[in-house]
Amino acid sequence: MSIVKTHQPFHFLAIAALAVAVSLGACKKDEAEPPVYGSITIENPDTWAAWQDSGEVQLTLFPKFSLDPLAGWGEVPDDFFGPNVLGGTFAVGAPYNSQNPLILTYVPGKTTYDYELELEPGTYSALALGFRHDLVTDPSKKTATLGVHWGNPDQTSHGIVIRVRVAPGVIAPIFNFPAPLSFDIAEGEQKEINFKADFDFVNQWY
Repeated sequence: MSIVKTHQPFHFLAIAALAVAVSLGACKKDEAEPPVYGSITIENPDTWAAWQDSGEVQLTLFPKFSLDPLAGWGEVPDDFFGPNVLGGTFAVGAPYNSQNPLILTYVPGKTTYDYELELEPGTYSALALGFRHDLVTDPSKKTATLGVHWGNPDQTSHGIVIRVRVAPGVIAPIFNFPAPLSFDIAEGEQKEINFKADFDFVNQWY
């Protein structure tokens, strides 16, 4: 009997240690980095200060590009939307997180904003920061793309190519920026994406 009583405290301690280990493991799993995270450097924050009551700054992620069905962000050929309708590079479908975009809040003097995004494994055609104007009703003009991830975190690209006919047989780009960089996320993968945006683009877009 004395031997059994001697081992009971050790048995209890072993169970307690196991419980603590499981608990710590669960905490580490919960604190794992999200699939996509990073920072966005915003140029001309003084312009944002003047526009902050006119709309929201939203970080959106676009699904894999497709013309059938329309989805994502990519290069659209001429005549795709009809005869003599010029193509370009832009979003042709809603963002992956259109129902719940990540909204950035203006902070005086702040130029770098950290972010985290939860998403399913797959292919994504664009990660973009846009200003969504409350008073613009035209869906093609409502959001000004302040910047996109395009593989060069030290320079800003707005990710769009839009062309117009200025005369018979003469076509000119009104916006001509490098396209967003498509990227893949595997199961359990984390990816750090940093990029720049320029709020002053609203003065060109609207």
